[in-house]
Parts: sequence; structure tokens; C-alpha cells
Amino acid sequence: MTAMLELRNITKQFGGLTAVNDLSMKVEVHEIHALIGPNGAGKTTATNMIEGVYHPTSGQIFFKGQDITNLRTHEIARLGIGRTFQNIKLYDTMTALENVMVGGHQLTKLDLFPSIINPKGLMEEEKMLKEKAEMFIEYVGLSDIKDEYVKNLPYGNKKVLEVARALMMDPELLLLDEPAAGLNPSERAEFVDLLMRIHSEGKTLFFIEHNMDVVMNVSHQITVVNFGAKIAEGTPQQIQTNPEVIKAYLGERYKVK
Repeated sequence: MTAMLELRNITKQFGGLTAVNDLSMKVEVHEIHALIGPNGAGKTTATNMIEGVYHPTSGQIFFKGQDITNLRTHEIARLGIGRTFQNIKLYDTMTALENVMVGGHQLTKLDLFPSIINPKGLMEEEKMLKEKAEMFIEYVGLSDIKDEYVKNLPYGNKKVLEVARALMMDPELLLLDEPAAGLNPSERAEFVDLLMRIHSEGKTLFFIEHNMDVVMNVSHQITVVNFGAKIAEGTPQQIQTNPEVIKAYLGERYKVK
């Protein structure tokens, strides 16, 4: 079976700095795959290349067997890849519902000029986006705050709202950049429950995370990077007992006695 996502020897250089170095990995269909490593290890840069924010200096990226290496971000999103961000990227002066609607802008067909001469079509598209956004905001459990301005929402709600927005394009692969960062233990547990529900309904998840309780409890496979290069890959059990990973990242508390 063709992998959902495959990175083949991707390298990204910024001037004299090599942020990602000859990284290869596969994310299988309906897998939960984590990418971990120390700060500055190249995790977010790798994710940005998958999404088309950056293009690799060398190497190739495939989505369901299709080469997406040089595609633009909106082209990649249309193929079925959604994303949330380490630093929340919501619009504070818009409501929760409006923010989710923004996630579906690529579902619309009318550009600026056609929308001016076709107000009925514009209203129909807005109605479609609103109905879809309401469905996903209910799905993530935020219907009661849908009309609140984002600037007034607590941090945990904002993290969940980003997931609802990412789901608007009905992606097959969901990229999550530190989804549990900044959440307290109860919020983290609820967030993990949401991700597991999304996965149970057919989505493939690929995420960066520093909370090892989340990584070890939900991942099927884990890739570990350090200084931009892969140092290990395997199941949570294999990663927890890998001496190189323990030395570079996990620390002595994970060392098997």
C-alpha cells in the first residue's frame, strides 16, 4: 500500500545553516505518527516543507504517491492536508465561527469581481461555509462559544478551534504542530480524546509534540530528529529504550534499569 506521506532524503538549508539534513520517513495510512526531538532539531521546518511553506533544498516529498515537493501551500491543502500551528494563528477580531469559516475559503469558487456581479452566488457560498463551520465547531464541542470573539477565548479553546478550522477542508492527513503545548493536564486529556476521535473516523495524524505522555500514549510510530537528522524511528516502546534517544532527548528517567 502507498504511504500517506513520504519524505525522501529531504534537506533544507538557510544560507550556511542546515535545518533539516537528509531526512527520510514514511507515514502510513491511518497511522498516528509523532516527530520528536530537542528544540531547534528541525521539526517545524520539516512540517513547513510538507505544507509547502518552504521547498526543500534537495529531496522529495510525496502525498499518496504524488510528488508535492514544489507545490504551493494552497495546492497542497486542496489535495487533502490540513494543519494546526505551534503559535496559534487565529483572527482575534473575528468570532470563533468566522475563524472556522476562513478554513474553508478554498471551497468557494467566486473571486472578488465575480462576487460583485453575482451577489446571490456569494450569499449561497457564505451560507455553505457557515453551515459547514457550524458542523465542525459542534464536532469539537465549542458550539456554545461560536459567536464569541477569539480575543476573549481561553487558550485551550483556541487550540481546539484551530483543529475545527483545519477540518474544514476535510483533510485525509492532519499535521499538528505541538497540539498539547500550554494545556493543563485536564485540557490535555480532553484534547487527546478529540484527536483520537478524529483518528477513529479515518484521519491520518502526524504531529510534533514535547509532552511525552501524549506522544507515548497515542503514537503508532515515532521519528526522532536531532540537529536536523533522523537518529531513531520505531514504536513508543522501541523509542523509550533507545540509548541514543535517551541521551539526546528523553533523559535518564526513560533509561531501562
